[in-house]
Amino acid sequence: MDKRYINFIIITILFLIGYSLLISKLYPPQKQPVSISPVSKSTTPSSVKPKPLIKEKPPGIQEITKDIETDNFIITFSLTGGYIKNIHIKAYKENLIFHNIGYTPKLYSQQFTLTLPQQNTVVLESRDRSIKKIWEFKGYYVTLTIINNKPPLVMDLFLNSLSSNRLDQRYQEVFYQKNASSVIKRTAQAKLKPQKNIPLQLIGARDRYFCVVFFQNDSPVTLIRKDKKVNTYVSIDKPETVWNFYAGPQLRRELAKQKLGNIINYGFFNFIGVLILKVLYGLKYVTHSWGLSLILLSVIIYIILFPFTMKSTQAMKKMQQIQPLIQELQKKYKDNPQKLQKEQMLLFKKYKINPVGGCLPMFFQFPVFIALYQVLFRFIELKGAQFLWIKDLSLPDHAFKLPFSLPYIGNYFNILPLFIIIVSYLQQKITTSEGNSQQQSTAMIFMLVIGVIFYHFPSCLVMYWFIQNILTVLYQYKIHKLPEPLV
Repeated sequence: MDKRYINFIIITILFLIGYSLLISKLYPPQKQPVSISPVSKSTTPSSVKPKPLIKEKPPGIQEITKDIETDNFIITFSLTGGYIKNIHIKAYKENLIFHNIGYTPKLYSQQFTLTLPQQNTVVLESRDRSIKKIWEFKGYYVTLTIINNKPPLVMDLFLNSLSSNRLDQRYQEVFYQKNASSVIKRTAQAKLKPQKNIPLQLIGARDRYFCVVFFQNDSPVTLIRKDKKVNTYVSIDKPETVWNFYAGPQLRRELAKQKLGNIINYGFFNFIGVLILKVLYGLKYVTHSWGLSLILLSVIIYIILFPFTMKSTQAMKKMQQIQPLIQELQKKYKDNPQKLQKEQMLLFKKYKINPVGGCLPMFFQFPVFIALYQVLFRFIELKGAQFLWIKDLSLPDHAFKLPFSLPYIGNYFNILPLFIIIVSYLQQKITTSEGNSQQQSTAMIFMLVIGVIFYHFPSCLVMYWFIQNILTVLYQYKIHKLPEPLV
């Protein structure tokens, strides 16, 4: 067997082992989410059991909870302290990571009674009737009215726990805005530092798909505390009478009702991300399918970026055509690297070839790819959306379940990454010079690396990349079918 192919096999095995170990660190085993069934408003015991949190409450206090169902939520109220312990979103069958909304540490042992004066309204009142909290739910928006006959006490707006999954941590951030004319300041939760005395217009936090934001409260002081770098407490030392907040999915149409759409951000290339999002919404309006919309979006982006693709492909073709000349120079000056480099540059100059011409156009496409990645990875409308055999476009395609579990692959087999490997193989057969075993080995390694990296990616991103590769291969096949002589 050729020594190059032996090296190729060894490098590939080492890469797969290393990548598998890295993924096991980034994707620690996750507990299955608790399945919550709708409960009656008259239910007394709690059926919603969120994961244990580091609490401010001292041990020895027996907590009493009660579940209440509204139009959009199943909410676990703690009658011991009078606050929202957990929110379950019915439409997405998920618990929010934002807990302990309205919790007052000094009232940890105070018992509250719960009444339902009308639909989507919950009243919590302390037994001595000195404190009353009225919760009004209007869709994903909530108004909390506090009637307090005691001196003001520090109250937590919410508690946010840092995810144990390092990749999910990338999407967790705390944000706030000092006034309506100022920009929204954002800080990754893992890097957030404790602070106080922040005048604010709004404050909140978000993860990959959901957010909580308190707005238009005119609160003079906000405290941000951290517990062992895991839990972030956003608190107020002098709570106002009325609090307005949003808790739910990052849907622009929902957040726009209170002019909160700007809290959704796609990073440095946010303006490109917003434009892509508008195009995707428009396509969905026509096709009524997120899957078809993604395919059409891939075609549209390919057409827009085609001039760069064309220049890149033409540059690579010219490099391929002069490969015999380069190989002759390599044989002739194999003992003189400096002379070889000089002769190669003269060869490039003679045939008007830029050595990096095949890569340079990618720099112009890079902002689009980054913005698209951010949009599709956080686009909650794709959560639960089906297309062909794909049950959820926000997850890997999970074509079929295996009767056993394999390292890295798991117990589901994903087909889309395999399609990408096949297309990449066709691409390297078209573009790689015959007899250039080193170039072929490099292409094969790159092909497998792409397949492995994309294996656990959401199917929406994999499908976009697959369509882009199909279009690129078709174009490359066309221009390589009849080679043109160099002039």
